[in-house]
Amino acid sequence: MEIRQYSIVKKENEFLYLHDFDHDSYYKVEYLPGGADWLELPTVEGKPFFNYVFTGQNPDMVVFGVPFKNGSRSPISTVDKFPNILRQASYKLEYENQYPVPIPINFFHIDSDRQIECGKLLDIGNVINDPSSERESIQQIVKFCIKNSLPFLCVGGDHSYTYDVAVALKALNKPIVIWVIDAHNDLYGTTHKLDHGNVFLHLSEPPFIRAIIQLGSRGYRTEKQIVDHPKVIKIPKASFSIHLIEKWLKEYEDCANYISIDLDSLDPLLFPFVDFGVPGGFTKNELILIIQKIFEGSAPVIGADLVEGTGGGNILKGDYDLPLEILISLLNHFYTKNKLKEGGRKNG
Repeated sequence: MEIRQYSIVKKENEFLYLHDFDHDSYYKVEYLPGGADWLELPTVEGKPFFNYVFTGQNPDMVVFGVPFKNGSRSPISTVDKFPNILRQASYKLEYENQYPVPIPINFFHIDSDRQIECGKLLDIGNVINDPSSERESIQQIVKFCIKNSLPFLCVGGDHSYTYDVAVALKALNKPIVIWVIDAHNDLYGTTHKLDHGNVFLHLSEPPFIRAIIQLGSRGYRTEKQIVDHPKVIKIPKASFSIHLIEKWLKEYEDCANYISIDLDSLDPLLFPFVDFGVPGGFTKNELILIIQKIFEGSAPVIGADLVEGTGGGNILKGDYDLPLEILISLLNHFYTKNKLKEGGRKNG
C-alpha cells in the first residue's frame, strides 16, 4: 500500500502544517518525535534553512547558527545577524520536506548543468545567546554530532567561536587539522582575552590539534602583528597554489579535517559585507575549488564553519547569494563524501 506524502509547510511548537498538493488541502497535525536527542540541545528553534523541516530520526547533516559578536574587535559589528540573514537568503530556494517519509534536498545548478545532492538536513536553530553558557552550548552540540557520526556546519557570528567548536573536537579521539580560509592570520593580540583576531593563537595550544593551515592572507601588517607558531602553516593569497593543498593533505592524511571559512577571504568587490575586507581576495570559484580539494583528501572532514558575514546587504537583490552558494557546496561535499564512505563499507 502506497503511503500518501504531504509537503511540510512549517513546524510550530508541537504541530506540523501539511499541504496535500493533489487535493489542494491543508492540515494541522500534532507531531511529537520519539527518541530525538537533538530536542534537548540548547538552541532556539525558528524557520530552518530552505524551510526544510526535518522530522525523521536520521539526518545526514546538522547545521546551527552562532549569532554572536562578543569576540569582534569592531564596536559596530553586525556579525551576530548573519545566521538569520543567510537563512532568509535560503528561502529563495525553499525546499519543503515531506511527511511522513522525509525526502533529501536536491538542487539543480544551472551553471554546471547538474544536480546537487545535499541529503537530509537538520537545522537545530541558533545557539542560545547567553554569555554564561554559550561556549558550553556550542561544545555540547559538537559532541552530540561526533557521538552520532554526523557532519556539522556552524554559521557565525565572529571568528572567535571557532575556538569553542574546535576544542570540542577532542571527543573524536583523533588528531585534527584546521583548514582556515581567511584574509587574516588571527594570531595577534593579548593572550588573556580570546577574540576573533587571536583565535588561532589560542587554538595552537591543544595537543590534539596537529596543524592549522591558513590560506589567503594578504595586505599590510605592522611588524608586531606578524606572529609565527610552529603549528601554523601560512599560505598567503599571493603564493597560493591548489597543489599546496594536495601536499598538506598527504602530509597529514592520518588526521581528521575541519574547515573554517571567514568570508573576508573573498574579494570585497564580490562580497563586501564583512567588517575587515581586504582587496585581492579569492573569487567564488577559487574558494569552492579549495573546499572541493580538501574533501577529495582521504581523511574525513568532520565539520565546517562559515563566519564573519555582516548585515547591510539586500537579500532580494542577491547580495547574500554568494555565501549561500558556499553553504550549498559544503552541504553537497559532506553528503557525497559520506555517501562514498558508506558505499565503500557495503562493498568491502
